Amino acid sequence: MANEWVGVIHSTAPKYMKGAEDLTMRERIVLSYLKSKGRIRFNESSHTCIWDVEFSQPPIEPYADGGVLNFQRHDPMRQLVLDWRGYVGTDQMTRKERLMNTGNEAIYKRYDRIIPNLMKSITDKFGGEWMIDGYASGNENRLCGIESFMKPAAAVTSVSKIALPGGVYATRSTALQDQGGFWSADITSTKRAYQESGGIATDWPDGQGSVEYDYLSPKLLNTNHNWGGGGTGWDGGTGNGEYIIRQGVIWLSILGGETGMPDLFLTNGRMYSEYLNQQAKKQRIVVPHKKSEDLGFGNTVNQEGIGIHRDFDIKGGVGYFLNFDKMQLSSLHSELFFRSGPEWSIETQSWLFNIGFFGNMKFQPKYFGKVADFTV
Repeated sequence: MANEWVGVIHSTAPKYMKGAEDLTMRERIVLSYLKSKGRIRFNESSHTCIWDVEFSQPPIEPYADGGVLNFQRHDPMRQLVLDWRGYVGTDQMTRKERLMNTGNEAIYKRYDRIIPNLMKSITDKFGGEWMIDGYASGNENRLCGIESFMKPAAAVTSVSKIALPGGVYATRSTALQDQGGFWSADITSTKRAYQESGGIATDWPDGQGSVEYDYLSPKLLNTNHNWGGGGTGWDGGTGNGEYIIRQGVIWLSILGGETGMPDLFLTNGRMYSEYLNQQAKKQRIVVPHKKSEDLGFGNTVNQEGIGIHRDFDIKGGVGYFLNFDKMQLSSLHSELFFRSGPEWSIETQSWLFNIGFFGNMKFQPKYFGKVADFTV
């Protein structure tokens, strides 16, 4: 093997890694959307990941002419705080191994492939980390992905369309009314989306209320319910998938305001196939989703103005409503992944290689939804 490799890799590896990062983003629909919307940030700093969310609005009161105004300061923001998470990959090649792996006898020149193999490994691993529950046992150093705030307060029965959000995300509770507020209670209890005894006695996520009431609460849609398809389950009867997606889009867009409309509903291959089969039974022409097509994902279909797509890493029976303007991937490095090596170790008589990532993800949970069976 040519002796110039160590010098060459220092000048060529950064270019290679940049190209590999771009390819990774193009091949993963979530990363591709984040990049297209400018939601990947580099060169982050500080010892923690901190950002603000608006949890309330200044009060507006009726006023009669000549009345005395009551001036009070109003703090509309709450801070969310996460720590930084990290991933690393390493490899090593000893002097003896390199000497043996030279010349025409070398079927596979491993030295040439160390950086590319490390890059492929971390990109394959990284592609599904946006879903990880960063608070689960064993995930303390992994990204705080979307599952970090998709916890229900309790299991429900099939009479409920939704589960109530519970748990803590970025030091703040996702439970309804954690910061006060109010919500309407005009709909009869048997017609409310949440009907469990001992639960909330309001119309949420239907009805009206104050911003504080659900400022950090995601929408948890229960598939084990008859949404209108003739039975329970995503594919029950004539199929509930279309009804669930329609209702999720309505709740997210109404409760989230002008920017609440999700971009994408992402699920696994089976649920995606079942959804398409439901549409085929109706002899509908499945309309493609132009934004996803423009990003290179031509097998994305359109319903209610959002894309419906499938992803290898999503668990069976689960789907997510994603709003990419309300999420961000942050890196402490100037690029997505950092690289070190080859560095010569005189102690081990070998070249050492290292690749990795330091950063985390940020979400505003109010603008996201999960579809799953919440009765278990």
